[in-house]
Amino acid sequence: MSDLIIDDNAVEHIRKQIEKENAEAVRLFIGGGGCCERFEMTFVENALAGDVTYQQDGVKLHVDKALVANTSSIEIKYDEHRGLHINLLE
Repeated sequence: MSDLIIDDNAVEHIRKQIEKENAEAVRLFIGGGGCCERFEMTFVENALAGDVTYQQDGVKLHVDKALVANTSSIEIKYDEHRGLHINLLE
């Protein structure tokens, strides 16, 4: 299981987005395919089978099992000019 390190700015940004979308949580996964894989986040009500759920300061984040299995930690930071930055440490 990976550690989730999420800064306070990211927590607040995600919280606002969840409220705006009237959702329960956010799901983090890798989308796209081939040479164009990218991180994606979507608003969800429930985790998918195998997802790992993290909670921090009232924000619920479901992370795809493949991301969790292949990383030692996931870092999420937020910068108002650059948006969310997600870093995987293997």
